[in-house]
Amino acid sequence: MTPTLSVAQSVQASPTYAEPTYPDLLDGTMSPEGDLEDDAIPKRGFFRFPTSFGPWMEFKQSLQQNYGITIGGSYGILYQNYSQSFGGEEDAVGSKFTFNVSADLLNRGQANALTFDMAIEDRRPLGTDQPPLWAGLSAGSITATAATWGEFDIGVTQAYVRQNLFDGRVQYAIGKLFAPNFVNAYPFFDDNRQFLNQNFTTSPTIPVPLRGFGMVGAVYPTENNLYVSAGIYTPYSDDTGWTIDDFFEKNDYFYNVEVGWSGLARTGVPVQARGPMDANNVHVTTWYRDPLEDGSPRAYGAAFNANFTIGENAMWFVRGGLSEGWLIDRNLAAGIGYRPTNAPSDLAGVAIGWARPAISGLTDQYTVEAFYRFQVTEQLAVTPDVQFIVDPALDPTEDYLWALGLRARLAF
Repeated sequence: MTPTLSVAQSVQASPTYAEPTYPDLLDGTMSPEGDLEDDAIPKRGFFRFPTSFGPWMEFKQSLQQNYGITIGGSYGILYQNYSQSFGGEEDAVGSKFTFNVSADLLNRGQANALTFDMAIEDRRPLGTDQPPLWAGLSAGSITATAATWGEFDIGVTQAYVRQNLFDGRVQYAIGKLFAPNFVNAYPFFDDNRQFLNQNFTTSPTIPVPLRGFGMVGAVYPTENNLYVSAGIYTPYSDDTGWTIDDFFEKNDYFYNVEVGWSGLARTGVPVQARGPMDANNVHVTTWYRDPLEDGSPRAYGAAFNANFTIGENAMWFVRGGLSEGWLIDRNLAAGIGYRPTNAPSDLAGVAIGWARPAISGLTDQYTVEAFYRFQVTEQLAVTPDVQFIVDPALDPTEDYLWALGLRARLAF
């Protein structure tokens, strides 16, 4: 699935955690622990109002200190309006409820702790026929206008164990995983806090599994911040099911290997939206998916990412990919994020992207998105968002499409 103070700065300031030598590549803001860490960072900004969650925050802190259990959650609402829609749905409202639990099973409070993470989620439309994920596609955009704002009943969406070994040089996670946390991820991939369009979150050229059993590992083989990560997942995702039997009983898998260079994530760089990928990073990802039971052919491809800071308050990115056997076979995106010096919990972003459909007869699509996240209180953020889509590929009768959005997220 971000910049305030960074997750890195929060960890540095806390005596509970040992300073790791290498950034944690497996802990993003859309993972349970990454989400918890980001929400726990003290926040300030323009005209920020005091919080009323003091007693709840004190209880969570005591639970963590006394038992090594961290809990927290969020509730989000997203409204989007589309300038037109061939599906007839020009307005969509979606909700997200998330409750995260993280517990150290062994070596509590140490850098090599064996930790169990779990996320319980519920997503659904509110007062409209479709949630923003499906309504944006119905409006004509071939890249989702709200990539993870879909629909499923409450259930366990992530549940896995993870551990860092040898001062963080070896990292692994096994269980029910949200694979986009580990496949070509980058600082602005979290559509709960940042960009919404799929061209600027997950890579549209990669049919990455969403929620299913898998295993992923990362290693730093040298002293110069080179890293290699790899994962294997069942391609048969299930939002609230376990999919363990799919992984072990079916011979269909999604594989990826990533090689990159990462500036240290724990150096206190102000603009850092995601724990695993610090603000200065470049990597190449290759992937392969077996043919599926529904007749989908094998698919494979490669993607790249580069993101670097400008001074202390800005970060730019360029990323893209190509694929064979998938719905979008080429894409390219570039953008910048900025946090005001006097309001470091706020975040502004603007990006432009291109996507080419693999289906003959569909036109190339161009997308521009801009947002400003305003931190109203320590727990509440409100984000107006504008997307302008030129030549929406799924609606060839239209030359452009506007998608105007307003997102509110309350962390608890």
